[in-house]
Amino acid sequence: MGLLPFSEQDSPTNSQAGHGPRTNSDIPVSPASDSPTRRRGRRSLAVLALLGGILLLAALGCDADAPQSTFGVNGPVAREQLLLFNVLLWTMVAVFVLVEGALLYAAVRFRRKPGDPLPPQTHGHTPLEIAWTIIPTILILGLGIWSVIVLFELDPAYAEECQAGADNKPLVVEAVGHQWWWEFRYEDADREGKLVTTANEMRVPVDTCIVMELKSDDVIHSFWIPKLAGKQDVVPTRTNTLWFLAEDPGMYYGQCAEFCGTAHAQMRFRVHALEEDEYLAWVAGFGAPNQLSTAAGRGQLVFLGDGQCVTCHTVGASDAVNEVGEGVQHGRMQTYIAYSTWLQKPAAERLADVRTGNEPPTAFAAPNLTDLGLRTTIGSGLVDLNRETLRQWLRNPDAIKPGNRMSELAAIYQTRLDHRADLSEDQLSDLVEYLLEQK
Repeated sequence: MGLLPFSEQDSPTNSQAGHGPRTNSDIPVSPASDSPTRRRGRRSLAVLALLGGILLLAALGCDADAPQSTFGVNGPVAREQLLLFNVLLWTMVAVFVLVEGALLYAAVRFRRKPGDPLPPQTHGHTPLEIAWTIIPTILILGLGIWSVIVLFELDPAYAEECQAGADNKPLVVEAVGHQWWWEFRYEDADREGKLVTTANEMRVPVDTCIVMELKSDDVIHSFWIPKLAGKQDVVPTRTNTLWFLAEDPGMYYGQCAEFCGTAHAQMRFRVHALEEDEYLAWVAGFGAPNQLSTAAGRGQLVFLGDGQCVTCHTVGASDAVNEVGEGVQHGRMQTYIAYSTWLQKPAAERLADVRTGNEPPTAFAAPNLTDLGLRTTIGSGLVDLNRETLRQWLRNPDAIKPGNRMSELAAIYQTRLDHRADLSEDQLSDLVEYLLEQK
């Protein structure tokens, strides 16, 4: 059998004889950082850091003071939903801890050691099996029955009982989802038959049950006010409902919670809960004639003329609704659908329609601006409303809200390659003054 060659100085005999015994420093070892113990330590630290990060994120998500936290609730609906969530969550946590604790205890306490004989084989423990079947059944039935009771209490029909004994009936507000903003229509805002239509900022009186009738003019949306009520889908061709009650005055954030297109993330709204007299003052002043300043008067001419804003927006009145529930906005939406269909025709056919005057109008559903001067935001809650932000919005809406319909379809944004408003700086200034004086 052959041997591998080695040099004389590398021979084991010479190594032992000529160099003496090898010291620890002569023995090759792996660096300390590569030792199994160190590697296990690093993995443990990484796991602990990951768990710490998860716990930190969970703690931040549970901040009751966060603007859209579901833990800082206001009103009976949100409070009942939070109670149900907490009971279900902590019941599941308790069950998990008990079951996993028993499993770990059994795995450690009764683990088989080297040399142990096989344990005696049995066919189960009848009382224990009965117990772990009956207890979860009772637990699930109890939670299920309670959940059903809560669902009945969250039904808008319950709002009548909630409001029983109060001077006023529940206030009904219709919320219509559009791409990408919210329209709010009050058929009986003052409980004397006054119609009010506003957008993106809803005003309601405190300690009053609000029944929301949810509709969509285009795609599926979802209506959500985290601190006042849970989510409810907004589906075309049908009306869904929910109710809530705000116990304290203040401003509450809401948004669309269902992906609905390009600007879905920018489809926000706000709910202002006002004292009863403050709310009634807002309703009484809605649509009342304004004494315009000189600049605002010029801005009105821009609104009606060069700006062509009046094609899609309403100022100074509520958008009327006919006996079958179809109103100005619905008609505008139908016009937009017809125009979108027309755009799909071949270019030659569209050119022929333009030459013969058969081009469809370009109106589409847009926010009612009657109370714009009282709102706090613009662009569906994206930026605070002031002269500068309103000017930026009018000049180039895409800079604030990419994907918005206004810059896509409004005529004044179609004559320039950069889709900026085809208005002079003076016209923009006058238009800003006119809109801000709408109160």
